[in-house]
Amino acid sequence: MQIMRSILILLLVFRAAAVSAQAPQDAAPTPYSQMVDRLKAGDRTVNFTEFRMAFTDTPAYNGMMMGVYRQLWAPLNTRDFEGALKVVEAVLQRNYTEPNAHMVATIAHGQLGHQTESQFHRFMADGLLQSITSQGDGKTPETAYVVVDVSEEYALFRSMNLSATGQGASGGSNGEPFHDSMTLVDNRTKEQRMMYFTVETRDSLAKKRQAPR
Repeated sequence: MQIMRSILILLLVFRAAAVSAQAPQDAAPTPYSQMVDRLKAGDRTVNFTEFRMAFTDTPAYNGMMMGVYRQLWAPLNTRDFEGALKVVEAVLQRNYTEPNAHMVATIAHGQLGHQTESQFHRFMADGLLQSITSQGDGKTPETAYVVVDVSEEYALFRSMNLSATGQGASGGSNGEPFHDSMTLVDNRTKEQRMMYFTVETRDSLAKKRQAPR
């Protein structure tokens, strides 16, 4: 019942988003939709940073995917792998750049014996996470990792086996991005560390696009 409730909540969330984001059937393909099609067709030359940025230029982007973060991972805790994939499908229909969805799909497909699908979603998750860490090192505010949603931060933590124990946030006004300073604990060594992020939003990205070059 708990899994079904989570799925129903997700469907309601994405139904509202789909109504606002749905494009006419004869609309021209967008850079984002073209890259999704290329990836699904097996093209492994897609630039994942360009892919993430292309998604932010679509009506579906609002920087609030953190709202479905726990629903994505919850079915795995009860080994409901089929249920996990249903949640993944709902998320990816809206945002194919969501790394948590691809990470969950990697595990769920692997547990169900779907090795081809599992390997594809691992490729997707690795590419998206490497895109985040390809610029900056997250060790200082000046070299912060740049993300387009807080959920990307938590995907990175999981991939590094880190747990967040504290957060400081600043910025976010007048079209500026947010700045997150995260206190983390290594789950293996129990050592504490800090990691810094610049969190872009629709407003901050719009401001950058309008800035003179």
